[in-house]
Amino acid sequence: MAITLTPAEAYDRGRKMAVAALPTLDHKMASDYTWARGAYIGAEELDFPEEVLRFSHERMASELDLAQFPECRGLREVVEAERRGVVDVISDPYRAANLLDFPFFISRRLSTRYVGKQAPPSQCTAIAFHDTREGSPIIGSNGDDLLFRYVGQDFKAKNTPQNALEPMTINQVTCVGGVSSAVLCDEEPDCLFPVQLDLVIPSKVTDLREYIGYLERYRDFWGPGNQLWTDGQGTFAATEKANVRMGVRFSDGWAAVTACSYLTPAMNAFKKERDLLSYQARGWDPDDNPDRSYWDGDETRYRRLLVLTEAEHARGATLLGAATICLDHAAPFPARVCIAGERSHRDEAENSQNWTIISNVKVIDGPNLRAYHWVNDPDAPRPIYETPCIIIPGKGAEGRLPEWEAEVQAAGDIGGVRV
Repeated sequence: MAITLTPAEAYDRGRKMAVAALPTLDHKMASDYTWARGAYIGAEELDFPEEVLRFSHERMASELDLAQFPECRGLREVVEAERRGVVDVISDPYRAANLLDFPFFISRRLSTRYVGKQAPPSQCTAIAFHDTREGSPIIGSNGDDLLFRYVGQDFKAKNTPQNALEPMTINQVTCVGGVSSAVLCDEEPDCLFPVQLDLVIPSKVTDLREYIGYLERYRDFWGPGNQLWTDGQGTFAATEKANVRMGVRFSDGWAAVTACSYLTPAMNAFKKERDLLSYQARGWDPDDNPDRSYWDGDETRYRRLLVLTEAEHARGATLLGAATICLDHAAPFPARVCIAGERSHRDEAENSQNWTIISNVKVIDGPNLRAYHWVNDPDAPRPIYETPCIIIPGKGAEGRLPEWEAEVQAAGDIGGVRV
């Protein structure tokens, strides 16, 4: 496969990326570096702008093995052009480096060379169903994070949909959900070059296992995180990814992942091995410490999520059933899927508690096309299942809004009781 994006197109893509990022970039940098200084031992005194810029240069100096990755021929010219587009909008190299490279700086430097003082924010849940009683696939997700990142940002207004839902058609391998997941004391890849998978994996791949094969071969260049992939025909793959290792779980008809945990056996064992190294580095009791409580809670939540999602598939998934999973608070913390600032351990650091700040479930196509949406207000947070449901009718189905309002009204405490 040849790279189809031209350097000119890449340059334009970089400019658009930078223009979109500019309004919140300074706030992003400040919150990124405030969080990192508090989260990693030895990072308190780092000059983060300088370190991230140095890492950015290191990434671009890294050489790709084109014999191992032949799809990457011509990629360097495209990546350099895209970065020129960013820099022509964001002239300050420190701000540009943060936009382009800070996520990889976290995973490939902070999480490998510094020991985290606290577990990272859990950030998210994703579920998906193929054959449903709605007559179309259903996708659901929660967005979880630390509230301080969004205070004063008019978050609720910016994340309240205003338009009817457009239909979504899946006719090739597609990612339908992604959540954060990472390992402290993780491994570092040999090559750091910023390979963009959308440019090197052939487009319109319809064989899910073929696509997962590409992800495995290029595993040094993406993640960490957990993702849901589907071929649109009812087969799913859940990928669980650290920096250079990954596990895959295939399933038919349904799939789910949540954050900061791995359940494929090899990845589960690897994470627990690395967790012990991080506890030892901090002089912690391996059985009683904030991270152990946090990680164990995430795994408990993940296992419950799979049970709930498989059961919903078995009974015939509905949009209300998917919402009941995403807003699940019928179990005590930490098993519940939906979280609301609960503490995992008595010694957990202040301001490190996660909240579900967005929850969304949608029927992606067909006559029942619609979404049920909940959004929290970081300036006045409360459990998201106590916030009003925003019903987003599908394009052309606006007339059915009263019917769906009645459905939500009749459901009562969504997520509080299993249905």
